[in-house]
Amino acid sequence: MINILLIVLLILMLYVGGNRGIKLFISLIINFLILMLVFYFIALGINSIILSLLGSILISTIILYFVNGKNIKTESAFYSVIIVLILLAISIFIITEKTRIAGFGYESYEEINMFSYDVGIDFSKITTALILIGLIGSTTDSAIAVSSALYEVYQNNKNLSSKELIKSGLNIGKDILGTTANTLLFAFLGSFMTLIIWFITCKYNVFDILNNKTFQEEYIQSIFSLIGCILIIPITVLTTTLKIKKQ
Repeated sequence: MINILLIVLLILMLYVGGNRGIKLFISLIINFLILMLVFYFIALGINSIILSLLGSILISTIILYFVNGKNIKTESAFYSVIIVLILLAISIFIITEKTRIAGFGYESYEEINMFSYDVGIDFSKITTALILIGLIGSTTDSAIAVSSALYEVYQNNKNLSSKELIKSGLNIGKDILGTTANTLLFAFLGSFMTLIIWFITCKYNVFDILNNKTFQEEYIQSIFSLIGCILIIPITVLTTTLKIKKQ
């Protein structure tokens, strides 16, 4: 069944995207392999934060340059994504350390009780790595959308000043942010729906749910994804404007 779904996905990408659809399908496979390599080296004990940052940069490179080619739009989006990832990496690590959301919730004890806990891995860093990797999709999507739209605005009126370009870019970003925020919300609820139903069935109160380690991890990841989407907009607008004016 999974193979059939992959074939359907490939056919749709070819039909809708043409040559770019093929590139997109290949990039998905490459990015999956990169993630597997990142997870493998983390399991070997290599610093997970550094690995996740390098993996995120490599995946962003493939998403933007391999699929869209090298131009002002992709360069601006790429630099913006790197800036946001670096800015958020430190704050993500601090939050995961302070909230102690790393590791497993007590709901998972029965499943993992048969395994050894002495694996020699810092789970707070693992959580930071997972949140960083989770930022890639939303930030790259917003970055390329803003930079592409802003570049088209410039192409239609090359007499616009930097101030006017920035104003136009921020207006574009506001429209994108609304849909992105709702996408992240429903992705969070969709991935967490089964556990929420389980909480309700077991008669958890609101405070038990909010203080649950598993819930907090998903919640914080969603919040950082949204923060990343907000930060990426002004940063992409500035980098794209600078690139355009430099050109």
